Amino acid sequence: SGNPMKDYSDARPPWEEELAINEAAIIARNTLCPLNLLHLSSRKAVEAGFDVSKRYPEIEFLLEGTLHHLGLSNEMKLDQRAKVNPPLRSKSDVDFLWESVLKGHIHTVVSDHACATLERKKGDLWTSMPGFGGTSLMFPILITEGYHKRGLPLERIAELCAANPARQHNLYPKKGTIMIGSDADLAIIDIDNEKEVTIENLFTAQKFCPELGMKFKGWNESTILRGKLIFDKGRVMGKPGNGCYIKRPVKLHYGG
Repeated sequence: SGNPMKDYSDARPPWEEELAINEAAIIARNTLCPLNLLHLSSRKAVEAGFDVSKRYPEIEFLLEGTLHHLGLSNEMKLDQRAKVNPPLRSKSDVDFLWESVLKGHIHTVVSDHACATLERKKGDLWTSMPGFGGTSLMFPILITEGYHKRGLPLERIAELCAANPARQHNLYPKKGTIMIGSDADLAIIDIDNEKEVTIENLFTAQKFCPELGMKFKGWNESTILRGKLIFDKGRVMGKPGNGCYIKRPVKLHYGG
């Protein structure tokens, strides 16, 4: 078609997501296992996720969206470096994903960050590596496309990327809330600061980005990790060793 992202989507159509979700849901029902339906990219995928959660109410289903499926479509001028699994979908799929976020059908939004080198993106459409990084665009995309364009409340953005993931993965209230005794993890965002996406302001080892040149509002001013300033006004203050491994607690899942 002359559009590599459309070709890639056609080769892995949304009904394959629908099929996989139904198959996984049947396994989950028979094993009583909670299920994270991650990086839903299309209307068919979200509808299938919503459908199985109604069909098997005894199973906990988590429906997740990603930044690139909310921020990019295969109708934009993108080259094969924007190849990702599941593929970027049509503009109408993107609009449906946003509707699902606004309705609360999508519970979490993640970066699905997969930093890739240009070397790994070489080859043809079928042999180049899928995926790319994008964590730095978490708030610019959610605030520009969500809050400014669609009226997604700021507290819902905090729920989608902090409170809900912390609850779903048993890290609440250590993470995901501002409370005495919780980790003081804070991102301070200027919701009206508009910047063009450049490699420099992404702070990434990746030398490309599908969103390069796009303008977004809502950039991070500073980041506080467990009470310590690790990023401030364009400068990385954090050092190797500031990070701390988070052991997810084991949770028993059983029916009845």
